[in-house]
Parts: sequence; C-alpha cells; structure tokens
Amino acid sequence: MGRPGGIGGVGRPGGIGGLGGVGVAGGIGGLGGVGGIGRPGGIGGVGGVGGIGGGWDGNKWGGNSGIWGNGNNFTNINIDNNFRHNNNFAGGPGHWGGHPWWGAGHCHGWHHGHWGCGWNSGYWHSNWWWDDDDDFGQGFMWGIAAWSLGSMIYNTGYQSYSNPYPAPPVQNSTVVYTQPMSVTAAANPPGDEKTVAAADTKAEDDMDVSRAAFKNGDYTAALRSADEAIAATPSDVSLHEYRALCFFALGKYADAAGVLNPVLASGPGWSWDTMVGFYGSSSSYEQQLRKLEAWVKASPDKAEGHFLLGYHYLVCGHMEKSYEQFDQTAKLQPADGIARQLRDLTKNSLPDDGESDAARPPKPDPIPKEKLTGTWTSDASGGKITFKLQDDGNFVWSFAGKEQNSEMKGTWGLNDKGLLVMNAEGSQMVTAVSLEGEKSMKFVIVGGPTGDQGLTFNKG
Repeated sequence: MGRPGGIGGVGRPGGIGGLGGVGVAGGIGGLGGVGGIGRPGGIGGVGGVGGIGGGWDGNKWGGNSGIWGNGNNFTNINIDNNFRHNNNFAGGPGHWGGHPWWGAGHCHGWHHGHWGCGWNSGYWHSNWWWDDDDDFGQGFMWGIAAWSLGSMIYNTGYQSYSNPYPAPPVQNSTVVYTQPMSVTAAANPPGDEKTVAAADTKAEDDMDVSRAAFKNGDYTAALRSADEAIAATPSDVSLHEYRALCFFALGKYADAAGVLNPVLASGPGWSWDTMVGFYGSSSSYEQQLRKLEAWVKASPDKAEGHFLLGYHYLVCGHMEKSYEQFDQTAKLQPADGIARQLRDLTKNSLPDDGESDAARPPKPDPIPKEKLTGTWTSDASGGKITFKLQDDGNFVWSFAGKEQNSEMKGTWGLNDKGLLVMNAEGSQMVTAVSLEGEKSMKFVIVGGPTGDQGLTFNKG
C-alpha cells in the first residue's frame, strides 16, 4: 500500500479549502481542505475535494490526478503520444531539498496552508490561452512554472534571480538569502533517514521555544530560536518565512523583505490561518500591521516597505491593496523581479477589465516533430544552454554557467495543443515553442510571468 495523499489546505477567511494531495504509488487520496471562516457578516468557505489515490499503471505519471485542481492526468512522455492536461512540476529532492513548500503542512502542526491554498481553490484567475475549446488553459496562471519547477527553473539557465534587499544571514548556517529558497533547499540535501529525523526533532523543539516566545511578545528570543531551527533544517522554506515574520514583529522591515524575497521566488506565502496562529490574538498582528503602514507612509521611497506591505496584504486577502504596493515596489526598485511578478499575479486576481484577453499570446502553430529534432543552443542568464532533441524521443539539456554546470536528461513529445512536453527524473516541463525559419526557435515556459520573453535557440 502506498503512502496516503496529503490533507487539503484551509481556505482563507471566506475562501475555498484546498484540494487533498494525490496518493503515492497506489496510496489513498488526501482529505479535502477545510472551508475558510467567513469574515464578519460573511459566509464561510467551501471545503475542498479530496485527492484521488495514485493507482500507478505501467507508465511514470499514470494515475496522477487532482494534484493541480484541474484533473490532470500525466502519462509517460514518448514521442507521438497524444498529451493532454500537462503541467509543469518538479517533485524530486534534487529540486526542492527535504521540505518542499507544498509538503510543509505535513512537517509542522502550525502550518495551515498558503495563499488561497495555492492555486487549487480557483482563488487566482487563469490567464493563458484558448478559453473556447481549451481544457489546457484552465488552471494555468502566473507562478505555476516558477513555483512548481522549483530550483530547476533557475538551475537550467531559463530564469535568473537577484535579491535587491540585503538580509541578515542565519547564525550557525550557510544560508545567506542570495538565491531563491528552492535553490538553497536543493543545495542542502537532507541526508540519511536517521540524520533527517534528528534534524527535524531539533528544529521542532527549537520552534516550540520560538513560538512560545513569539506569543509572549519576546520577538528577539523568538528570532534566536528560529535561527537554531533553520540551522538544523536549512531547506525548510516555512521556517524562513517565519524568520521574516520575526523581523516584521521587531520592526526590522528591510530585513524582513530581504528574507521574504527569495522565499516568494520559490512558492506562495502563508495563508491567514498560518500567520495569525503565531499571535496570542489577531489584534496583536493588526497593531504591527498598522505600524508597518505608518512606516511606509512616512517612507514612501523605500521599496522594501512597499514589498513587505504587499506581502501582508496578500496574506490577509486584500488583493487590490496588495497590487498597489507591489506596483509601487516595481517602480521604485526595477531590480525586484519578484515584485513585478506578484504585481501581475494580484492584478490578474482582480475583476477582469478585459485587458487580459488582449494581452494573451496567440496559440502556437503546430510544428512537425522532425523540424524540432537536432541540437539547439541559446545564450541564457549567466551561461550557455545546449538543447538536444533526439528523434528517438530523448532529450539532453546542458547548462554551462559562470558558477555552475547542470544537465537534465529525459524524454520529450508534442501534445495535442502543439506544446513541447519534457519529462526528466520526477519533473515535467511544458513549453510553447515556435519556429522562425528553420534555424531559430522561440521557447517559453507555460505559466510564466507576464512579459516573459523565454529563450531563443539557434540550430547548430
């Protein structure tokens, strides 16, 4: 019997509960999420639907249904297969380390989900292709590529990252917040089972001490114990988000923004239920939020303040206010690519004004597979990519960077929408490709941020 699937997340106040996780290798599907509590005078949210157990058949992705909230069924990628319902994702520890963000709820009793329970609840709008005849377009929105591919989107050379806000390093740890937390997690493998268990126990003990201090208003002691927990389990993204909360409570807003930026480059932030659970009362949090608002008003040119306030508004579910803060951040700090992407995410979550339809890229023309086979090269962020698409259905992606080299191998094919789907070691990358002549290929990951230019490859 396989492992059971995860329990669905709790909805935001008045929101919809998240979907349950998918059972692993024949495991039992996860329980449905708990509906959110209605705001004063509001109506409580609806509980999520339980995930479906993974009855794995002979192929690698068989039976994987419900994990993204739109009934996707993955199949082993072989050329000429008729692909449907494909999404980007990376599930292996080589991409996420020991504590992937979507599994944080299984590691901590205090973790109750992320913004709108991720994308499963339909909280975010889909703004991709083909609403008329298209099941593919449903469920894709900003962030699904960067958040679900984890470190792979950075390690393959597709996307670069720079944290514009300096952050204090974690004491007794190598974590310095210059890379997305998914990259940090992948660089800190968990080790053997006994080592992992000991580290988890120490981290939980430290967090118990930290949470007690936090609830009593001793935020300096809470931060000190949080650093001890992170030193034990540096790959646990949720602990870094908690560290940012300690800085926020201390009024160290620039430090909080510096920690949060690489966290949000890797996945969505906490739900309101997770955030408020650290406080003795919601009024304590509200007082701290009002202090941040006052600081931002008094320091309107500080991008880090707007970024942090946008994050907290997003946790609280104030989408329009969050959009305004991230928009201001992007204007003040052009180097903050995460603020730009969160600005677009929050804008797409507001009532549709018709602009999204006009901004959608055209549906790609089908490309015969024989025109894609061969060796392609691209000058990427900080290095060079060599991409070999073989006629036997295998591919090799090599990235030679200034600071690192990486290689990804697997199988590839075209689905019935003309999208290029690549499968490699527990990961799947879905892209839109188009040809300009015979020797130039445009390559764009599905679900990337607004304005993503993708990569241009030239055939050797």
